[in-house]
Amino acid sequence: MSYFAIALVVLAIVLLFSVVKIVPQGREFTIERFGRYTRTLKPGITFLAPFIERVGRRMNMMEQVLDVPQQEVITKDNAMVKVDAIVFIQVMDAAAAYRVENLPYAITQLCSTNLRTVVGSMDLDEVLFQRDNINSRLLTVIDAATEPWGVKVNRIEIKDLTPPVDITNAMARQMKAERERRAVITEAEGEKQAAIARAE
Repeated sequence: MSYFAIALVVLAIVLLFSVVKIVPQGREFTIERFGRYTRTLKPGITFLAPFIERVGRRMNMMEQVLDVPQQEVITKDNAMVKVDAIVFIQVMDAAAAYRVENLPYAITQLCSTNLRTVVGSMDLDEVLFQRDNINSRLLTVIDAATEPWGVKVNRIEIKDLTPPVDITNAMARQMKAERERRAVITEAEGEKQAAIARAE
């Protein structure tokens, strides 16, 4: 008789855990009835129909940061640059879990493809000095593409942009020459002022 009582207690506990669901803040759970999505649970405590309903997906509704891997892109003027980025996303609808298989991977691939497209349509000088323009163009395209998935893309930032070594060396020489030119001009201005002061 005692074994039967223990079995009943264990069954009651299992049933309780399968029926009572607590959704933490910043998360939403999807509920499936016989495998079909029916509704979304908001943060708080909820009771499910036993043996009929179950939790399908546990979705993170907070802003998330995805890393777009570094890739080599050929610019419009045939220069090879290495570019990587980060994208800030937020799931707005938990049912997005049923619209695309692997959401972070899909968004990362979408960003990589559009990064190649945008950077490839610009000259190297534009790529190096117009990061904000690249960011805004990417944001417009990717946010529109992810909207049907129930995802909002808040920001995209170019994290690192590395031009070819020869271009980097040329830019360093150019900066050095510019600094030397300014030093010569400053020195000449100083000598001129000194000469004027002596003449007076």
